[in-house]
Amino acid sequence: MTFVAPIFGEEAGLPAAPVKLFSIGGFEINNSMIAAVIASIVIIIFVQIAMRAPKLVPDGLQNVVEWLVELLSNFIESITGHETMQRGFWYFGGLFVFVFAENLLALLPGVGTIGYGHGDTLWDFKVDQPFLRGANANANMTAAYAAIFFVMWFYWCVRQIGFGGTLKDIFASKVKFPNMALNILFGVLFFIVGIMEALTILFIRPIAFTFRLYGNIFGGESFLDTIYRTAPNHLLATLFLIPAYMWEFIVAFIQAFVFFILTVVFTGILTNSGAHAGHDDKKEPKGAH
Repeated sequence: MTFVAPIFGEEAGLPAAPVKLFSIGGFEINNSMIAAVIASIVIIIFVQIAMRAPKLVPDGLQNVVEWLVELLSNFIESITGHETMQRGFWYFGGLFVFVFAENLLALLPGVGTIGYGHGDTLWDFKVDQPFLRGANANANMTAAYAAIFFVMWFYWCVRQIGFGGTLKDIFASKVKFPNMALNILFGVLFFIVGIMEALTILFIRPIAFTFRLYGNIFGGESFLDTIYRTAPNHLLATLFLIPAYMWEFIVAFIQAFVFFILTVVFTGILTNSGAHAGHDDKKEPKGAH
């Protein structure tokens, strides 16, 4: 028997991968993609409503949006430098808001518990194909974040300090000695360390970005799912889920912030050194006035 589950139906457990719902021209649409689209629409509508009639002295939702933009821009600039912040705020700020909104959406009642399944009665119904699933509980989604960041990181570094400057920052020695032998020794050591750093940038970092966010969000959803399914009755399940939901709300923010801060810091390690060097060159000598 197949029908749509009610909100309080009993699910069969959270699958490790999103479930295909339908296809458009051979392109698969799964329940995580639907959740990502909904999160995007919610963000767009919120910003459009907040900024539909901007005022010189902001209030209400406009004040919230402008406060968030100012807070994030100042924070990003302090790490990446002013120029990179201007170039990349759309990505850094958008990433934080988008990931956080997706994490919150995954906590809404009905996400993962409403869909197609099987069962003869209301209470023994098991969901096999939920209509919605947390977008970040999808390794393909978090892998896309990592891939986009790698491309943008390379672009921002080259724009700020040049291609040669990027290679120099990774592979060249950072110290100088009067002794030539020491310079050669440290040059070789820094080159070896640079090779390890390059391997980290190319392989380790994308894998870490992909599975850190995915693992935490999927683990949190599985945690909530397990509490609900193993509770003796729905009343106890609700009581146990209240503190669990409070914890997962904190996790939703922390994971969005961690993903955001790592992208900013990894970029600022290279771009801010170049930005400061550029600003230092423009400083007037002492006694100029």
